[in-house]
Amino acid sequence: MFETIDPRDVVYTIVGLALFGLTLESALSRFRIVNLPALYVLMGALVGWLGSTKINPLSGGWQTAVIEHASELIVIISLAGAGLAIDTVANWRNWRPTWWLLIITMPLTIAAVALSGYHLLSLSIPAALLLAASLAPTDPVLARSVQVSPPGQDEDPMEVALTAEAGLNDGLAFPFVYLAIHAATLGVGQMTSGEAWLWNWLSFDVAYRVITGIVVGLGVGWVISKIVFSSFGDGSQGAWNAVVVILSSTLLSYGITEAVDGYGFLAIFCAMRAGRSRSRGTDDEGYEKYAHHGAEQLEAILLAVLLLWLGTFISAGALQGLTWVEVAFALLLICVVRPAAGLLAMYFVECDQMSKINVAFFGIRGMGTVFYIAYAQTHADFADIDAVWRIAVLTILLSIVIHGYAANFVLKDESEKADRKHPLKVGNASG
Repeated sequence: MFETIDPRDVVYTIVGLALFGLTLESALSRFRIVNLPALYVLMGALVGWLGSTKINPLSGGWQTAVIEHASELIVIISLAGAGLAIDTVANWRNWRPTWWLLIITMPLTIAAVALSGYHLLSLSIPAALLLAASLAPTDPVLARSVQVSPPGQDEDPMEVALTAEAGLNDGLAFPFVYLAIHAATLGVGQMTSGEAWLWNWLSFDVAYRVITGIVVGLGVGWVISKIVFSSFGDGSQGAWNAVVVILSSTLLSYGITEAVDGYGFLAIFCAMRAGRSRSRGTDDEGYEKYAHHGAEQLEAILLAVLLLWLGTFISAGALQGLTWVEVAFALLLICVVRPAAGLLAMYFVECDQMSKINVAFFGIRGMGTVFYIAYAQTHADFADIDAVWRIAVLTILLSIVIHGYAANFVLKDESEKADRKHPLKVGNASG
C-alpha cells in the first residue's frame, strides 16, 4: 500500500502540519526548550531523508530561481511588517542605536567576513565579498522575536534598534552584493583601471540606488496612505481589506522602485514608515494593526515552507564538504564578530549594559542571506558558490539554534510577549 504513496502527498501533509503548528504557538511558548524554527528545519530534513522532492539551488537554473523569488517574497513581506510595527518616530535621537549599528557594525562585519573569507576560508575575492554581503545584515524575518510588537504596544529601545536595523540594513547590503557580482563578471583587476567599475559602483549602486529607494518608498507610502484614509479609501469605507492593502502597498513600492533601478527592500520599509506616520496617534491607527497582522500571517506561511525547504536542502547535501575551519568561522561570526562590532556601535549610546549586549548579540542571520546568495548566483558565475552556500547555511542553522535558545532563556518578559510574537521567529517565547 505504502509503495503507491506519491511524494507530492507527503509534501502536502508535512506543509499542512507545519501550518497547523503555527496555531499551537500560544501553548508551546510556555516551554522555553521549544525552538520552532529548529523543529521545522528538522522536519524538512526528515522529509528530504525520506526521499521527497528537493529544490537544490546548487543545481542552478529554475531551482535557484525558485529559491531566489520565494526568499525575496518573504523578505519584502517581513520588511513591510517591520516598517508598520515601529511606533517610535524616526529621528537621530530616537533611532540613534540603529544609526550607529548601520554606520559602524555593518561595515565592520562586512570587512571582517570578507577578509576571513579570503584569507581563512580560501574563497575567491568575489565569493568572499558575496559571503560578507549576505551574512552582514540582521535578518528581518527570523529576528522578529527580538523586535517590536504590533503597532500600539509598548516598545523597548533595544527592540526598536533591532527592528529598524533589520528594516534598513537589508536594503543597504545590496550594494555589496552588486560589488561581488561586478567582481565576478568584470574582474577585480578592472576596479580602478580600464572600465573603472569601482567608481560606477560607488555612484550608481551605492548613491543612486539607495537614494532612489528612500525617496520613491516615502513617496509611494505617502500617496497610498492618503488614498486609503481618504473619504473614498478602504480605511474610511469600513471594508478593512487590510491584507490586500498591505500586499498592494508592498508590491507597488517594490515594483516601482526596482523599475527605476532603486533598492526595493529599502523602499518597502520607507513606504511603511510613511504610512505609519500618517496614522500614528489617530483613530486610523487600528487599521494598520490589522495590516500588520495580515503581513505577519503571510510571512508565517512563507517562513514555514522555507524552513522546511532549508531542512530538505541540508539533507540533500548543502553541508557536504564542511570543514572545522568553516564551523569555527560561523561560530566566531555569531558569537564574537557581530557582538564585538555591535558593542562598538553601542558605545556611543546611553543605555544600560544589558541592552547594549542584547542589541550587539542578536544579529540574527536568516532568509535575507538565502535571497542574496540566490540572487547573485543567477546574475554571475561564482567559482566557489558551493562553499558560499555551505558556510551560509551552517551560519543560519547555528543562528537559529544559538539565538533561538538565547532569546528563550535570556531575554526579559518572555511570558508577557509570547502571545504576540510570531511562532516561527527565532526564540518563539522571547521578547
